Amino acid sequence: MIDLPHYTDDPPVDLKAHRLLLDLDPVASAQAGRDLQSGTCSCSTMTATPPWDDSAVFEQFDAHMADVQVDAHEAVAEALEQARQQARQAVVTEWNARVPVGTPVRYWTGARQGEGKPSRTRTAAIVLSGHTPVVWVEGEGSFIALTHVQPTDTEGPQ
Repeated sequence: MIDLPHYTDDPPVDLKAHRLLLDLDPVASAQAGRDLQSGTCSCSTMTATPPWDDSAVFEQFDAHMADVQVDAHEAVAEALEQARQQARQAVVTEWNARVPVGTPVRYWTGARQGEGKPSRTRTAAIVLSGHTPVVWVEGEGSFIALTHVQPTDTEGPQ
């Protein structure tokens, strides 16, 4: 797990949605001879604590907020991955609109150095396994990343 800042300093955490609500329990306080409070969170997902001293209630709230913080970061990561997926799909959609199957291309199977090999596309581009925009070209038994394919009769992706 990565080190996270305190939840009060962490931008993904919606502090307005999470406020500690304290409720003084007069019966438990009288029996204990000191103020005892129950605590809950304004988000309604934290189970109310029994009547405790303030420090114990604050500890429980901090534990709840640690969970909220992890959830917030997971939501940010999920949204980022979804945006990346959409960007990859947009690359494929734009490629397919511009480069029909059978278009002459140059491609590189390793580092994109030198002139590349001449060929033609033999399929439309796809996002392979959700992470890499690729196309198949004649003469190769496997896909080639779109970053390594350059149409020769049109301006291709850089």
